[in-house]
Amino acid sequence: MNRSVLIVTPFFAPQNHAAVFRAYKLAKYLPQFGWTPIVLTVDTQYEFNEDPALLAELPKEVEIVRTRYVEPTLRGIRMALGGSDRTFKGTKGLVHSRNDATKHDRPSAAKRTYHHLLKNCVHVPDAYWTWAKTAIVTGKKLIKDRAVSVVYTSSSPYSSLAVGRELQKAGVQWVADFRDPLGYSRKLANYEPRIYRRQHKIVSDALSHADAVTVLASSYRGIFGDVFGNAHADPIFIPTGIDEGLLRAHSQDALRQDSRLIFAGEYLPEYDTSFLEAFSIAVGQQEISKMGVKLLLVGTLEINQKRLAPFIDKFNLDQHIEFVDQIPQCEVYRLLRNACAGVLIPGTSAFWWTSFAKMTDYIGMRKPVLAVVPDPSEARTALTRSRLGIFLDGSRDNRVKLLADFLLGKHKLPSPDEEECDRYTARHQVQSFVKVFESLSAQTLGYTQ
Repeated sequence: MNRSVLIVTPFFAPQNHAAVFRAYKLAKYLPQFGWTPIVLTVDTQYEFNEDPALLAELPKEVEIVRTRYVEPTLRGIRMALGGSDRTFKGTKGLVHSRNDATKHDRPSAAKRTYHHLLKNCVHVPDAYWTWAKTAIVTGKKLIKDRAVSVVYTSSSPYSSLAVGRELQKAGVQWVADFRDPLGYSRKLANYEPRIYRRQHKIVSDALSHADAVTVLASSYRGIFGDVFGNAHADPIFIPTGIDEGLLRAHSQDALRQDSRLIFAGEYLPEYDTSFLEAFSIAVGQQEISKMGVKLLLVGTLEINQKRLAPFIDKFNLDQHIEFVDQIPQCEVYRLLRNACAGVLIPGTSAFWWTSFAKMTDYIGMRKPVLAVVPDPSEARTALTRSRLGIFLDGSRDNRVKLLADFLLGKHKLPSPDEEECDRYTARHQVQSFVKVFESLSAQTLGYTQ
């Protein structure tokens, strides 16, 4: 049985953001199960921080093939013609001060028009269509030269699915993995009719033709059934897992429980301010104020400072919030290991359908989670099953009381459900994918005998 898998994603190391790690952990640990991963990704990334250590942590068996990607924007075209580096990495550091980060200038009419044209005329089905063209050509060559038996695509973006469908025609088994329920909600679909039809067809084709469909959250099953019908195989729910290898790097360190709450990632515009308001009141209480409780936000500094600035002023949180720019994942784990709790705060009406990357880490680490999440929601279900959720529900006063009780040690959680927490580990994640790959490879072998 050939055990080579082609992993198709534009998001891969050294990029350092949430969309990277599901495929990254798969590539990192597949060799331990006798599989050889070949990663097909972009040669240029325009939007994200980078962490070179991520590449250094990959085993030698992982082959990374980078194909030409010119972002279909003025920036991308200028760079392709020899212009200066205008990527996020290339321009990072030009804005550092708190004053710069807190400006809220409205985009000019010209800039609004430009972005409208990009969204509705150029980025169809998304901004990665130029990369998809080169990825298909290179992917077919890799399938032939490396005798690849399985292609795994990670989406979003939609273009990854388009690549997978074309590569499947080269005679390989295709696993279409969904990190997001594409085609659903304005955040994940463009409802301009012409573009939505294109996006809808790409997802529908994937659900109908992929040899296996895997999903990051169990809620996606229902969404895909509602949006695309039930004429496809039942998606397989495989949670993303915390990287135990990085945890072990700090396993001998002395545990220094501190009074910080950790929010890991970007604070999104869709989040409501319920937690921030309750937090500001709770830390103002005399007994808690002596404890020096801090909310630590670990993520892209420019983004988090800018988005939190008005709320820091509104709720008088300047002395109770700290920011840390993106740091290596092992350092995030170290901070979380010593924190008293993780924080998950999208609000009571946002993102009911998703399993947050930060939540995966919290559960895998058996860390209590202060959560303001919808009821019902994927996050609430996972946190309830793992017995780690402290849900700040109800009125503002009730949220304040629940939060204060936790900080004062009055709110005691039961012991975590070890079996459920173990589902949110990289080991379990990769084992689950290996079962899928081996099943498909066995089917292929049976057809050819």
